[in-house]
Amino acid sequence: MPQVPENTSSAPNSSVVGRDRRFERLARLVDYDGIVKLRQAHIMIVGLGGVGSWCAEAIVRSGVGTVTLIDFDKVSINNFNRQMPALETTVGVSKAQALYDRLKLINRHCEIIIKEEQVSRFDVGHIFDRKVDFVVDAIDQLGSKCALINYCVRNDIKLVTSAGAGGRLDPTQIRVIDLSETKDDTLARMVRVYLRNRHMFPRKGRFYVPTVVSLEPIRFPVEPNFPENSPDITPVELAALDPVSKDRRNTIMGTASFVTSCFGMTCASVAIRTVLGEKIAGVKNRPKSFRLPVEPPLPLPEYEGEPL
Repeated sequence: MPQVPENTSSAPNSSVVGRDRRFERLARLVDYDGIVKLRQAHIMIVGLGGVGSWCAEAIVRSGVGTVTLIDFDKVSINNFNRQMPALETTVGVSKAQALYDRLKLINRHCEIIIKEEQVSRFDVGHIFDRKVDFVVDAIDQLGSKCALINYCVRNDIKLVTSAGAGGRLDPTQIRVIDLSETKDDTLARMVRVYLRNRHMFPRKGRFYVPTVVSLEPIRFPVEPNFPENSPDITPVELAALDPVSKDRRNTIMGTASFVTSCFGMTCASVAIRTVLGEKIAGVKNRPKSFRLPVEPPLPLPEYEGEPL
């Protein structure tokens, strides 16, 4: 294997590469200044499921110096098809802790902060107990998701949000666009309605929120046709395969790891490129003149169809 030159103009700065060879190939992409920016950055990932878990690994593998991971949930058996930390040995372990253990094996020098909690729409600010350079929103609960987006926009914190990754099989149709411009995405549509009704976002025009979406027509779920007497599945598990949740309100979409992971990787790409100061194609930077009206005080009127 050829030796990497240390003192030529074409080589990454040896003071960085020499100290930590694990990021040498990244340094060849972003140069010394880029590596320094990433090491000084603090990126927060909220929601560590099928999108956020893969995003977190990509962020740490990119040499980011400080990473905050937030999720209240634990690894369960039905996470295995799409979530990176889901293993036989991690069932019942908090997702944040399982990711912490794995990511420390990738970069022991990364400061990883875990918060095993659900983001509350009544008190989002408390998770920002130190400066954050970028936020990845991979939450799937509507109220918490919108509260996080609202807080970041109002406090000039850069972010990317993930729309619905379920019901898709083609990762080549993933794009990054403004939240106001998505089509045929149920989650994104509900987020827009919620932000407009509760958080005073504009009825027309851009939100200036980069959003990872799929252009693929959604595939609505079907109930898997397992025989009732199948020796491989218990009656309890069979009942859990109903594509509509017990409260009959939320459709449980089918998911594929090669789609949810690509959503997460795309979120990571937006985060890393933003930290490096690069422009994201298809997304306009939020102008200084963009300001949201003052919100009404809590408690807010209940949004129809979404519980307080």
